[in-house]
Amino acid sequence: MRQKLHDMAVTVATPLFGPGERAEATGRARVGRVSLARNAALAAASLLLSGGTVGMYQQKKSFYILLTNQRLLVLEPHWLTGRPTTQIVGEVPRQALAIAEAKRGFMATVTLAIAGEGQGLRLSYPAMDKEGADNLLRALQYTAV
Repeated sequence: MRQKLHDMAVTVATPLFGPGERAEATGRARVGRVSLARNAALAAASLLLSGGTVGMYQQKKSFYILLTNQRLLVLEPHWLTGRPTTQIVGEVPRQALAIAEAKRGFMATVTLAIAGEGQGLRLSYPAMDKEGADNLLRALQYTAV
């Protein structure tokens, strides 16, 4: 994510921070839910049979992803300007996060497992925002196997 948008996301979210909370990674990604127990072949078959119209509950618009030392925040973009707002769409405690999968391609995709949940979050970073995925992986100390 460009430095200007990174700074803007941190500035907007700072009043939402708790004591001792600080930003570690920012990015802009499409957010979707994914069942971690779902068979990948079943998901591919449903995508193929639906003609590509049904795919893992993927959202069309990008949200701002802000990882702090205490939680992961998903911030709503402004409807007109696309800049980050203080409206929190979702948040997950950092201790509950684990990286289930990370893929690189035209889009960088990071699947986060949430402890105690059967579902996770799939973050799809477009080509122009791939460094957001790299920042998130680095902050969560992910090493490719």
